[in-house]
Amino acid sequence: MTLNSNGKTRANRGSATDPQSLYARKRREKINERLRTLQNLVPNGTKVDISTMLEDAIHYVKFLQLQIKLLSSDDMWMYAAIAYNGLDIGVNLNQKISPPP
Repeated sequence: MTLNSNGKTRANRGSATDPQSLYARKRREKINERLRTLQNLVPNGTKVDISTMLEDAIHYVKFLQLQIKLLSSDDMWMYAAIAYNGLDIGVNLNQKISPPP
């Protein structure tokens, strides 16, 4: 605490004391903690800026969803390796995979 020119005490810089500021700080800390966790889960997540990492995370989750869909299908599991190498095999994640006729 320091005294300002009016003789009133005020919080030191960076040490907000009102409940709203404390809540905002706690919220920012929680967001940063979750971003660090996500960075560690996404390949190369710690080597890029946050925006790029979030974009990569979206692509990675979509890729994992495709892998689950392919590997859990009796007829499509063999395409999982092709999809892993980044080739578009034309599988819509929202569409149910059915065996060829």
